[in-house]
Amino acid sequence: MQLFRQRGYYRTSMSDLAKHLGLTKGGIYHHFENKEEIMRSSLRATARWFEKHVFSIAYLPELSGPEKLEQLSNFIYKGFTNHTGGCFFANTIMETSHVEDTFLTEIKRFFSLWEEALIHIFKDNRNATNAKEIAQEIIADIEGSIILMTLHKNPKILRRALNRSQDKY
Repeated sequence: MQLFRQRGYYRTSMSDLAKHLGLTKGGIYHHFENKEEIMRSSLRATARWFEKHVFSIAYLPELSGPEKLEQLSNFIYKGFTNHTGGCFFANTIMETSHVEDTFLTEIKRFFSLWEEALIHIFKDNRNATNAKEIAQEIIADIEGSIILMTLHKNPKILRRALNRSQDKY
């Protein structure tokens, strides 16, 4: 995932993956049929990790809506300012969707999990339609800020977007 996030799907070769993992290409082919299968597996594993460790915050009954948003924001901020390469899912959809829809299912699942978590937070003080619109606005704002933060090498851009998401409660 790290290599795909930094280099992109098309610019990462099987040789790159083997070297990065300390394996031979034959060792990789023993476990995976091709690079596409490795990418799909990476996307699924990353979505599961976010679901378990990040999006699950939205469902903690002991936290208020604002507390959930604050914890989600802090987690996202740390994650995207401590690692290079931007958002793995956004990078992949932008790189591959114009060529093929190979990873569309996995990417849609990630963004649906994120959207559902935010809707869950906002459902107590918004109707369903408004909660969904706010969730989509927050995701778009955060993803756009990740791009600009990367471009300008300024993490304050992401922090401002995360603060705006908390202000929506």
